[in-house]
Amino acid sequence: MTLELKEPTLIKRIEQLASATHQPSEQLLETAVQKYLDELEREAIHRATEIFWGMYDDLVRQYPQEHVAMREGRVVDHDQNASLLEKRVREKFGVLPVLIAPVTTKPVRELRG
Repeated sequence: MTLELKEPTLIKRIEQLASATHQPSEQLLETAVQKYLDELEREAIHRATEIFWGMYDDLVRQYPQEHVAMREGRVVDHDQNASLLEKRVREKFGVLPVLIAPVTTKPVRELRG
């Protein structure tokens, strides 16, 4: 797949910064995009974590002693086996951010994302 950047002012900024930092434009662009995507993922997991704790009482009633997978504010899957759950989630959502967290009767703030 080839992506094309069409914004001239952005291209110029990238080229100037790449020149000033003595690195290839492509490397600078890859680094910038990766950092941006990482930040989006962190924000999505943070939102999912907040929603998880806000729904915790309902989750304990519906999914006691299980792990839940949450995306965009809703439970998308659940299982007692976290590894199997994670495998299904990765098959379904790929690299998109999905929070996987245990639902125990004693709240534990040990979350996997």
